[in-house]
Amino acid sequence: MARWDIFRQDRAREAELASERPKPQDDSREGSVSVGRGPGDASSSFTSVKPRTQENRLPERSSRHRTRHRDQDRTYSLRHREIVAMTDIGTFRTVDVRDLGRFAYGGNEAAMNYDLGELRAQGLIEEKTVPQAHKESRNVVALTERGHRILRKASGLRKDQAIYHGYVKAREINHDADLYKVYQEAAEEIRERGGKPVRVRLDFELKAAIQRERNALKDRAENERRERLETFAKEQGLTITETVIRVPDVQVEYETRDGELERTNLELISENYRTEGIRSKAESGFTIYARSGDTTRVRRALHDTHTLERILSI
Repeated sequence: MARWDIFRQDRAREAELASERPKPQDDSREGSVSVGRGPGDASSSFTSVKPRTQENRLPERSSRHRTRHRDQDRTYSLRHREIVAMTDIGTFRTVDVRDLGRFAYGGNEAAMNYDLGELRAQGLIEEKTVPQAHKESRNVVALTERGHRILRKASGLRKDQAIYHGYVKAREINHDADLYKVYQEAAEEIRERGGKPVRVRLDFELKAAIQRERNALKDRAENERRERLETFAKEQGLTITETVIRVPDVQVEYETRDGELERTNLELISENYRTEGIRSKAESGFTIYARSGDTTRVRRALHDTHTLERILSI
């Protein structure tokens, strides 16, 4: 499946990966500091990055393809692919390194391991191993505060594209880490229809925007407050019942083939969703995704085996 593209071209990224397939070489290392990649360039299916052997080392990087970025008392030299990986990580806050390797590196494990090691060494990312019920533990990655600062300077992302660092509540990490894969499913379909994703909004950002609007309206009359909230929800591409605004896990803004701006709301159903919650998400017009083990329960909740549009198998 192709990966998402907010500010760079897939062909350029693929050419870069192809030119960096592992080749035998000596132990010499260039002197300049090398730091991680960007959106979609850092992942691993291992609990920790394994030492590189002669067979899986990458060719030395040329400084001609790097740009320098200064943060406080330190200068970082970043290649485009490093910035690409960091952007994917920062956009989704928490990413499973195995998924990052699949979508950002096209399965190039050596490049993935090399870049994660570089990013970690420079203090731009932090990895964590988290347990999963009835499954082997998984390795996830997030930006550090330093990585967040560097990415904001280096990425070239739209100013309104939120980026994150650090981890949220431990019990939510597994759910949040799967949203990157959910996005990839939706983004591929958007591209197949001739569209282009331009912005990703997580529930963190949407909830914060709603709270700001509520605070601004707290002194208004009830009728006016309700009317303004309805207008606000419509502007944000969300649905509202009474004064309750439904928030998806991920909202994707994209340009259609005709240049129109549209939004699609994505929800990943997890094991702690009750039947009423599943139904309310579907009734809000969200595209519903579920892990393979939750599919039957979700369909039963919706009373229609055809209502569940997408099944995320992990």
